[in-house]
Amino acid sequence: MSIPFGRILGVVGWGSFGRRRARPRSQDHPISTTTHTARRSPLADADLLGSLAELARICANRPDRASFASSLVLQALRPFGARAAGVGMLDAQGYLDMRTMYGFPVGALRDGPRYALGDPFPLPESVRRGTVIEDEVPALVERYPGLAPIGLQGRFMIFLPLQLRGATIGGLAIEMDARPDHERHRVFWGAVCDLVSASLAIDELATARERGRRAGPLTARQREILAHMQRGLTNGQIARTMNFGTSTIGHDIMRIFDVLGVESRRDAVEAAMRAGILAAHEPDPTS
Repeated sequence: MSIPFGRILGVVGWGSFGRRRARPRSQDHPISTTTHTARRSPLADADLLGSLAELARICANRPDRASFASSLVLQALRPFGARAAGVGMLDAQGYLDMRTMYGFPVGALRDGPRYALGDPFPLPESVRRGTVIEDEVPALVERYPGLAPIGLQGRFMIFLPLQLRGATIGGLAIEMDARPDHERHRVFWGAVCDLVSASLAIDELATARERGRRAGPLTARQREILAHMQRGLTNGQIARTMNFGTSTIGHDIMRIFDVLGVESRRDAVEAAMRAGILAAHEPDPTS
């Protein structure tokens, strides 16, 4: 199912971009910057509008999850000399799950790392604080030593929280050769985040609906097992709690995986919550 182009543009208020509407600074979204030593000419408005038009076209065509980050790098953000991109979404346990990556050595194209929001990396920090972080790569590696093994090749990086209807749903990391200059191009980067957020949300909704249709055959016992899995119980603990053999529980869990179309306990719990089989729970703030 394709999404009407006008619907995507409506999300970002396309008509207001050309007037360079001033977006008031929110205390919830301060900008984290440092003094830059390099100087480059700012990109022309035509380049920015061209990038937004290409990104809107990509989102309207609903790219598959594996190619979305590569589309950002190779098509939408070419004027910035983009080299790598990663898109992460907050999962039901409150972790930042990198859903698609391109250009980074780890997790190329899909299924990258999964971060706790307290991890000492810039993207989890950007998502946790609701801030934009941008800087030259050497300065970022100095502040976040965990970036060093990645072997970054670009000159700059920008990390942006993704929001939908006022709630943070994930984050976007981009490595590039041109300065992102969020302060100057605030409207542009806001529109990029809006488009990416809307595209991800629509994809998640479609996935949830599909998994909801497939989840019908689950038995009452399998739903109870899912609830225990959500609490983090092992197969043996579930067997003792429900007074069944461990092999019976293992067989039921494999059936749950088949019905939900997943391959792990974590994915099964997330799919069940998206399908309404399990109620979402708040992550433990002490974890």
